[in-house]
Amino acid sequence: MNLKTRLMDAVRSAVSVEQMPEIFWQVPKRPDLGDLSTNIAMLLAKPLGKNPRDIAQQLVDEVDWDKLGVKRVEIAGPGFINIFLGPRYYQNVVSEIVSQGAEYGRSDSGGGKKIIVEFVSANPTGPLNVVSARAAATGDSIVRILRKAGYAADAEFYVNDAGRQIRRLGESIIARTKGLEPPEDGYHGEDVIARAKHLYPDGVVPDNLDPEEVGRKAAELNVQGQKAVLESYGVHFDRWYRESELHASGAPEKTLEELKACGAIEEKEGALWFTGSRYGDEEDRVVVTSEGRPTYLLPDIAYHLDKANRGYDHAVDLLGPDHHDYVGRMKAALKALDREDFLDVIIVQQVNLLSSGEKVKMSKRAGKLVTLEELVDEVGKDVTRYFFLQRKTSSPLDFDLDLAKEQSDRNPVFYVQYAYTRISGILRQDGCPVPSAEADLGKLTGDAEIELVKHLEQFPEQVARAAETFEPQKLVSYLAEIATRFHKFYTAHRVVGVEDDLSLARATLAEAARIVLKEGLSLLGVSAPERM
Repeated sequence: MNLKTRLMDAVRSAVSVEQMPEIFWQVPKRPDLGDLSTNIAMLLAKPLGKNPRDIAQQLVDEVDWDKLGVKRVEIAGPGFINIFLGPRYYQNVVSEIVSQGAEYGRSDSGGGKKIIVEFVSANPTGPLNVVSARAAATGDSIVRILRKAGYAADAEFYVNDAGRQIRRLGESIIARTKGLEPPEDGYHGEDVIARAKHLYPDGVVPDNLDPEEVGRKAAELNVQGQKAVLESYGVHFDRWYRESELHASGAPEKTLEELKACGAIEEKEGALWFTGSRYGDEEDRVVVTSEGRPTYLLPDIAYHLDKANRGYDHAVDLLGPDHHDYVGRMKAALKALDREDFLDVIIVQQVNLLSSGEKVKMSKRAGKLVTLEELVDEVGKDVTRYFFLQRKTSSPLDFDLDLAKEQSDRNPVFYVQYAYTRISGILRQDGCPVPSAEADLGKLTGDAEIELVKHLEQFPEQVARAAETFEPQKLVSYLAEIATRFHKFYTAHRVVGVEDDLSLARATLAEAARIVLKEGLSLLGVSAPERM
């Protein structure tokens, strides 16, 4: 149980109120205001009918602060409670981290809530591009973080192996086998030529080929290629859910009946319309055309309903930058089906590759990087993932290829990884004691030592916050700060070559930093190298 949780429990025990407000302990912006501060006394003023400073004084008098490792408590302003933590508390943090090892940072804040995260879900009509690469890094890290924070999270890839794009793919391959250009609205990439040669290596094309059947065969080859590339990128999906499965189960038809039953379908001009404008969408949408064909919207609604029917409490979709309008219509459909709060959508914005300060044209024919596979081959898995996770997905990302290849402190992933490598090197030195949670950590009293511990102690909360907001970039910033704090500590304090007790305490602190760096990088899908 972390300090903030214990502080909350202590306050609840000291004050009796019918409905306790939510208690927040914040880190003050100024160090003279303490290590943590809360306004709970002001929030309790109305329900208790007392002056907030009197409530604050009651809490100061009745809570056993010393047992919590608090050095002193002050009341400030209208009733803020500011606490100053003593070295003993921080020393206990180091012991806790080393004792827990890889389990440090794990919590039950998610309460076992079942969340399905769907990401990438690129059409199986070609290789994965750099926007898919960004979505893959983000989605996979979200799943890792959710699991660390106590959620039951699953990763899913939705394979669009049905519909018009599959027929167009088949038509394009048939054209290529005959030495012809694909249809204007078909697929013109070099990968289509490769698929045509793979499917028909002798160049003999059977008559009366069904384009949709050809498209499905090609799509399956592309899916296998996508799987292999994503696995090499460190991304694993618990399920590859095919749209063809959805149609085979009759889910779209069943969903249409549910929408009719709740009064969300109207017939107009011979077509069936989902009346989304009544549920928050900008306009109504056709779900079945006048020719009796379902539009893409109906199976998509069915797919999201299927997620809910599989027992998930919540769904998270990562979608490309051209899907802004999609969000409103899907949320409207789920609202009509009485699942209003089921879905969160994260839009993954465009990626610009930069080389020598100039944008790289997204043209494979020009010999430039365009696919996930090529990007990873060029700069490596760790750098690719870390760079994609530095910014919020809601903002376009400039990916600097020159910086990505640089092995210096300017490269952000190198900077963090080097901190881990440096610690590993220190602990391998002759004369360095073996870190121990039983060490006399009372020796850790220096400012740089305490500052490092303060930041290490925040790891569980950082994980929980990143999980709650679906923002892996919070951990990216946090790990950079840990690396900085460690470098400052090591510059100010020797680990080897000082008195034995002090050496052991500092080696144990270094091990605690190493654990947090490794676990944090693991949540981002980035390795922690022992040597560089």
